[in-house]
Parts: sequence; C-alpha cells; structure tokens
Amino acid sequence: MKYQILYCALFLATSLSVNTAHAQDKRYAFEEIKPGCDCPEFEQGITGFDLKSVSKFSDFAIVFHINATWYDQMRVTIVRKDGKYIGNFYHKMADNFQTPISLSTNPYNYKKFELDQGKLDSIVHQLLAHQITTLPMQRDIYKKGFLTLYHISYKMAGEKGSFSFGPPADPMREYPDEMVYQHYDAILNMFWNLISPMYNQVRKDISQELEAYRLKEERDTIFLRKPNAEGHAVYVDKAGDESPYFATVTNLDYTLADKSYLRAVKALKKYNKTVSQSARPQDLPENWVQLHVYKGKYYVYSPSNGDQLKLSLNDSTMIVKEMKRSVRLISDVQQMDKNIYQIQTIDKNGLTLPFKIQWIHKSRGIAVFEDLFGKGSQVLMVSLERADRFPLVINYSPNHMEPEFVFDIPDYHALLNPKPF
Repeated sequence: MKYQILYCALFLATSLSVNTAHAQDKRYAFEEIKPGCDCPEFEQGITGFDLKSVSKFSDFAIVFHINATWYDQMRVTIVRKDGKYIGNFYHKMADNFQTPISLSTNPYNYKKFELDQGKLDSIVHQLLAHQITTLPMQRDIYKKGFLTLYHISYKMAGEKGSFSFGPPADPMREYPDEMVYQHYDAILNMFWNLISPMYNQVRKDISQELEAYRLKEERDTIFLRKPNAEGHAVYVDKAGDESPYFATVTNLDYTLADKSYLRAVKALKKYNKTVSQSARPQDLPENWVQLHVYKGKYYVYSPSNGDQLKLSLNDSTMIVKEMKRSVRLISDVQQMDKNIYQIQTIDKNGLTLPFKIQWIHKSRGIAVFEDLFGKGSQVLMVSLERADRFPLVINYSPNHMEPEFVFDIPDYHALLNPKPF
C-alpha cells in the first residue's frame, strides 16, 4: 500500500475541486494527445511535447493559458480556418502532480475537447471589445504581490502580443473605477463559462479514478489496524525493501564515527585499554534490527515515534540505537557452540554487561539476544542483510505521534528449545 494515505488525501482534494453546482449528465467527447501523434498544433520542444507558441499558428490565433490550480494545466485555443473560428480546450495533470492513475494510464497526456463553434464568433467579438490587444501586464500596474495564473497570447494580421494577470477580485475591490481589472474579470468569466462543463467532467473522472484506486488499494492491503478518521493506520507496506520507510528502518547513520561517538569511545577505553581490535567473529553479522511476531508471522517495523531498535557490533564497540544512541565497549566474545555467542561489554559507567546471541534460524538471519537490557531480557533480532526478506509493517501517523502497535510476545522458550524432528 505504497503512499496509501497520500492517495486518500489527493482524492479528497480533487473531489473538493469539482463544482457540483455545474454538474451535468452530458458527456463531452475528447481526444487524447500523445507524444508523437499527428497533431499540427503540438510540437516537441525543449520542455517536452506541448502546444506550439502562438506565433506558429495561422494568421489568427488566441491562446488562453490557465494555471489555476497546482495540479491542472489548461489551454484554450481559438484559430481561424477557411473563414471560420475553431476552438479547443486542452487539459492535463501538472507534471509535478503524482497520482496513482499513472499505474494504469498516462495522466500527463492532454485531453482535447472541441468547443461549440456556434459560440466562437461571439467570444472573439467580446474579447476584442475587452481590448485584449492593448491590455497591459498586471504586474506593470498592480505592484502588490499576486499569483500570475492566467496568460493570453494572440496573433492577428501579423501582429503578436501577450499579457498575464491574476485573480481580479482584490484589485477590483481596491480600484473599482479602473476598467482594466474589469476587462480581466470579464475575459476570465468568459473563458470559464466556455470550458467549465468539460473541466468539471475531467475533475469528476479523476476523482472517480482515484476513488477506484483507493478502494482497490484498501482491498489489496493487509491492515493490522485500519485507518481512523485522522488517517492513522498500521499496515503491511507492499513496496517492501523499496519503501522509503524500509530505508529509514535499516539506516546506518547512527554508526557514523561523529564527535559524540569518538568521545564515548575515548571515555570507555579507560576501563579496558587492552581491548582486542578484532573481537567480533567474522561469521557473526555486524548490523541488526529488531524483528517482531504477529499471529505467527515475522515482521520488521517502522514505528510512529522515534527509531526502531537497531544494533551494530563493530570490532571493539557495540552501538545501540533506539530513542537515543548508546555505545558500549566489547571486551570479549566467545563462541559457545555453533549457534551461541557470549559477549562481554562495558558501559559508560564501567559496568560489565554480558549478553548472549543465539541463532534461531541462521540462513534467515534470525537470532535471540538474551540479557541485552538486563538479566532475563530477550529480544528477537534479524541481521540487516536479511531484513528485506520479511514484510514491513508501517505505523502511519500523518497528524501526530500514535501509540506503537502491540505485537505478540514471542515464545522464546520454544524458539530457543526447538523440538527435534
């Protein structure tokens, strides 16, 4: 369920963008514009496959570029051919707006809708009446900050020009007698009224696709705790070792020899100046992460709060990382038999703390660490190089830290004393 909760949020966002007041039963036909198609109004440019600039259209062209939302890119073109006006509306998802639709379709291709030819004569007449060939750039007359969401370029009788403007409401309130802002407003309303039925259809289709994907993901996802109203959930990440959460769980930055680590080692060596520089046997893995059991299955875990327990056995030091990093000196390692190691460590207070590592399943990298956190303590661990063989459980907490998931307590007696076959 990679990025499952993000997809839910995207679905809500796109649902809210659909203007239900303008919902219509009528479906508008469209053509999907794909790179390499025989589409005379498109070309392969520096930034990719996109509409040609207005200068490359016929002797008459008006192009309205709308970047009204961070996930939409829209164009309206009106050209004259054989004495008649032809108009099209183009829509695509913004290239930086990643959605799960890309798993089944290409959401970045333009959808091309033909505009009602009967309205275009009137539209062109009104655009000229609102002085599109002489309107200034809004930034030249309105010095306050604003988003430049709308851009018009034109080509008429060999003359070319363009201007950009933002949402007209604020400057209209501040300068009610300035006709230029009323022209901006009228032009914007004219185009929105022309394309809104098709735009609403696109937004509705996207919302339905996202909802269908969300439902499929929910059906396919193994939840240990289903999402609540705030989006918190505990689930098995289908991306496994390709998940960014797995990278965090197995991150080894805590083993870096920074100043804090070097100070800790220097303080520890005063307790045992003759420590061996090769105390760890070569067949004992260096890095470990905690392994959990739930309903008889093993999992690695990405917690809501802080780091998962990780441990690194170097030649002369042991580094333990959970909420904080701690360093112990390894003073001795003995192999008791082929599956058991006895390790002597010294903590920052000079106390000798022995513990054992006992293999449970060597080929799978599973072992029990006994007495690691005091006499009688037991922790199930897996070598880092084998951790990717186990499912990853995510405690997804989008709004605030949540209680950690309570896994089952392993049956250590059975693990350490397997029945003979």
